This record gives sequence, C-alpha cells and structure tokens, in this order.
Amino acid sequence: MLACAAGVSAATAQAPRVRITAPKKNAVTGPDVTVSLEATGVQVVPASGLKEDGKGHHHLFIDAPLTPADSIIPKTEQIVHLGSGAASYELKGLPPGKHTVIAVFAWGNHVPVAGMKPDTVTFTVRK
Repeated sequence: MLACAAGVSAATAQAPRVRITAPKKNAVTGPDVTVSLEATGVQVVPASGLKEDGKGHHHLFIDAPLTPADSIIPKTEQIVHLGSGAASYELKGLPPGKHTVIAVFAWGNHVPVAGMKPDTVTFTVRK
C-alpha cells in the first residue's frame, strides 16, 4: 500500500510522468489520428496561467522540435495546447508518411514541468 502525506493523493505521490497511449509506436494509421494521453503523479487541470504544484495540462508537438524546457510553450500550427485539461486530441488530414508527436506536460503558465520527461511516438500515415 502506498503511503501518502496528508492532503496528497496516491496519484500525486508518484513520480510525475506523461505518456502517449495512442497511437502506438510505429502504428500505421489513416489521415485522422486520435492522440490519447495519460499523466501520473500530477493532476490534469485546465490551464490557469499559474504555476501550481502538482497541476498542469498537456501540449502536443506535431512534427516539431521541442522548445526550451524553461520557456513558455508557444502556440503554433504544430504545437497544440490542451488548455481545457483534455487528455486526447484528434489530428485530422495528416499527409501520408512518417509523423512524430511529442507530449509535454506543463504548469498552468505553459512552462514544462521540470524533470518530467516528454513522451514521443512515431507512426506512419498510409498512402
């Protein structure tokens, strides 16, 4: 049984981790792909604009390199903010070929959570 300090749930007592659960690594998909995410050791909440310990939201880098880990993640056509607290996002109309999605978990102020590694999945959209 996992022991927790007062006011800390078992979920937030775990080491923080973000993971892409779909699509699977090396999957072959159609042009519309749902990216599903999970986070452990943190609480997924809507973006508040604040850095609140143990709380944050997901960001997706679609065929884009990561931004600096200590900087605010910008919004671009290739960087999606799931500021509503959502744990999935549908990519529509991807062209055929290989694609990479990187999931980054960030505080409410859109700065990545320090020490929480991003997760990456590469998949192929069939012709």
